[in-house]
Amino acid sequence: MLSPARLARRRAGLACLVAAPILLTAATAVDPALGDVEFAAAIAADPGAARLHTLLLHWSWVLFVPGLLALLAPIRRRGRVLATIAWPAAVLGLATFAGLTLSDYFGLAVLEVTDVATFERVEDQVGGYGWLAAGWQVPGLLGWALAPLLTPLAAARAGHTGWWYPAVALPGFVLYLLFAITEPPLSLAGPVLLTVANAVLAARLWARPPAGTAEDGPAPFRRTLGVVCLIGAPLALAAGMATLPGGAFHIAADFAADPAAAQASAFFLHLAWLLFVPAVVEVTGRLTGRGWRLAQVAGAVALLGLLHFNGLMIGDYAALAAEQVLDPARVDAVTARVEGDASLSLGVAVPGMLGALLGLVLVPVAAARAGLVRWPVPVLAGAGVVAFFALTVGRVPGLVAPLLLLAAYGLLARAVAAPAAKPEPVPLPATS
Repeated sequence: MLSPARLARRRAGLACLVAAPILLTAATAVDPALGDVEFAAAIAADPGAARLHTLLLHWSWVLFVPGLLALLAPIRRRGRVLATIAWPAAVLGLATFAGLTLSDYFGLAVLEVTDVATFERVEDQVGGYGWLAAGWQVPGLLGWALAPLLTPLAAARAGHTGWWYPAVALPGFVLYLLFAITEPPLSLAGPVLLTVANAVLAARLWARPPAGTAEDGPAPFRRTLGVVCLIGAPLALAAGMATLPGGAFHIAADFAADPAAAQASAFFLHLAWLLFVPAVVEVTGRLTGRGWRLAQVAGAVALLGLLHFNGLMIGDYAALAAEQVLDPARVDAVTARVEGDASLSLGVAVPGMLGALLGLVLVPVAAARAGLVRWPVPVLAGAGVVAFFALTVGRVPGLVAPLLLLAAYGLLARAVAAPAAKPEPVPLPATS
């Protein structure tokens, strides 16, 4: 029988698995650029629908991540090869793809301030950034293609779902890949089929634990990935702060002053918040005893916050391209449009920043409450988050927050990597 913590986590994942294709269906339905139309002109003609489409699409792929992880979590033996590929594809690749969708907000702001020809010049400028291609587009598209295709196969191979599930879900995803930008109803066929498949599966699995492995520990490759990310995330954050445009004690006023540093910093900051995702999943997944409710809340807050927050770094590339192509007055106008976009700020930026930074403190608090680490660990994490706000004024002071988080999450990594203590043998009663 599943523990209350794992049952709660499993049901939350199944709820996400259903909500994700529903949002994907809604996003497709409101997309103003479907059919035989010119993309830039179509979204410029209906910016409200374009913003709603981007928001729904981003949230859809964000929710697919915990949904797919819920199907992969119980896989230990059969299906483990497929799961070993699908897990990082979902938690790193698909999460990156969700961030890529946010670039439409910045493109729409450029269109509202300039014209189609200038928009295309900015898009061409962005397309030439090697850091964006290698750090975002390649892993994002790979994760987007592999995670939804391999996860149903892995779950069926492991015996946790019937083969009917990939037989329905995979055609749904393929239909979406092929016809996502065609006119309805063909564009809606794939998302609707995915919604039906996931809803039926969630209803069947809601109360039934996976056979035979309900209380097993995490698969070895997931534990290894989690430990590596616990250390790699703050190191990537340090690299992002160390490459900020500007000097040791000041940040440059504009990215165009040092475009190479701006691109590198945006990549490393994205990578840092992204690597924290498998890190917090691994830590909170181990907390099933004392304080398990706090662990579930901390994990959910951190996971959803980080999945939003890492994607916001895509805006640095758009800002750099705008500075390199547009005059200062139009750059200011584009920036004002983006910062004033309520759907972006309330739907992505605010929950992303608050969830990510609050979650990075709550996760160590939950670990200390459960006895996995001592209480100085969440104190170090809290000091790191405070330093991130207070000392981000240049490269040298900006390193304080990553170093504090490295100390906290390094201690978490040591605790996670330590072998589980074996219970003491219970002596048999004496017999006469």
